[in-house]
Formats: sequence, structure tokens, C-alpha cells
Amino acid sequence: MSNLVSPITPAAASAAAPRFDLYRAVHKGLRAFMADTLLKVGSADPADPAERGEAAEQLRSLLDVCVKHLQHENDFLHTAMERRAPGSAARAGREHEGHLAAIAALEAELSQALMAASAALQAVAWHRLYQALSVFVAENYEHMLLEERDHNAVLWRQYSDEELLAVHGALVSSIPADEMALHFRWMLPQLSHPERVAMLGGMRQGMPPEVFATQLDMARPLLNARGWHKLQAAFKEEVACHG
Repeated sequence: MSNLVSPITPAAASAAAPRFDLYRAVHKGLRAFMADTLLKVGSADPADPAERGEAAEQLRSLLDVCVKHLQHENDFLHTAMERRAPGSAARAGREHEGHLAAIAALEAELSQALMAASAALQAVAWHRLYQALSVFVAENYEHMLLEERDHNAVLWRQYSDEELLAVHGALVSSIPADEMALHFRWMLPQLSHPERVAMLGGMRQGMPPEVFATQLDMARPLLNARGWHKLQAAFKEEVACHG
């Protein structure tokens, strides 16, 4: 592992726990989306058009989400950091520029892999794409740790939780429904039960009961039986009304 980030100490983890974390849920979802896509690209048969097409579609979706995620962080989180701690987002901003270049390179690699003229060239190009994606995922995993540790430290020093919730609300309000649904699909299964309850509880505050019940319907197929049972128990009134 590189020296990009330092290990989490128990003291740091316990100290961070009570504060509102702008990164945790979305980063859990992105890690899962990246890992699943890497596995899908790696296991796709280069000679099977259907498998290549399915993997290519998911990779394009991931890269599109990554571009939008970078923009959201630049527009809302980096702006908040720079407002009260000038220079604090500079390193991550430079890394974001590098990620955009890597995304463009991956898109070019994907095009080459899909347009290869022979089975042999397809296999070579597809494996090269897989290797490039593995580097992208690894770099993003470390980058997300940098944000979760260093950026949260800045945000927690400079802002109250009420202010951070306002930043989060503005960010979420800027995301179109289809993009939010994709984040929901990848985030929810990766959250711990308390994190799921907290996220859905926050959503419930701004929704009529019948609308919130439809959100729970969307959650059900994303969770295993135990996870759904616990979530159902936590929101039993809405489940009962909708059921």
C-alpha cells in the first residue's frame, strides 16, 4: 500500500463516529460499484459479444457516475472547504483532474476493445482494459480514504453538523432522479443496518408516508432476507400501510 493515507487508529475512529459524514454512504456505494464492474470486465469472455456488451454497458455507467461524482464534490464539498480553509482541497482537486484523464483513457481503451478486428486482438485489448480499470479502482480507493480522513477533518473543524447537513441537502437536491436511483441501488446493500435506518429515516422526513413506502419497496430486492427483515422492523408502520 502506498503512503497516500495513514492507518485509522481506534481513537480517530471513535472520535469521528459522532460527526455527520458527507462521504461515507456514497463512497461505500462507489467502492461496491467499482469492484463489481472490475469483476465483470475481468470475467467477461472477449469472444462473446453478449458478455462484452454487458460488461461494457456497466463500465460506461460507472465512468459516467464517477464523472458526476467528481463534479458534485468539486461544486459542493471542495467549495465548502476552500471557503473556510483555503488550499485544503487543492490536493484532491488535482487528483480529480487526474481521474478525469483516466476516465477518458478508459473510454478509449473500451472503444479499442470493442472494435478489435479479430478474436486474438479482442482478447489482448480486453485484458489491457481490465488492467487499466484495476489501476483506476485502486487509485480511487486510496483517494476516497484521503477524502474520508483528511477532508472530514477539515469539514468537522470548520462546520457544525447542521451546516454540513445543509451542504448535503443542497448536493442531493442537485442530483437528477435517475442518477440518485443508481446511487441508491449501489449504496443501500453496502450500508450497515444502522446506516440504512439513518439514511432512510432522513428520507422519510421529507416524504409523505405513501411515497416513502415506495422507497422501501425499492429497497427490498437489494437486500438479503436478514437485512430486509431488520429494515422492515425498523419501519414497520410504513411497511404495514403499504402492504
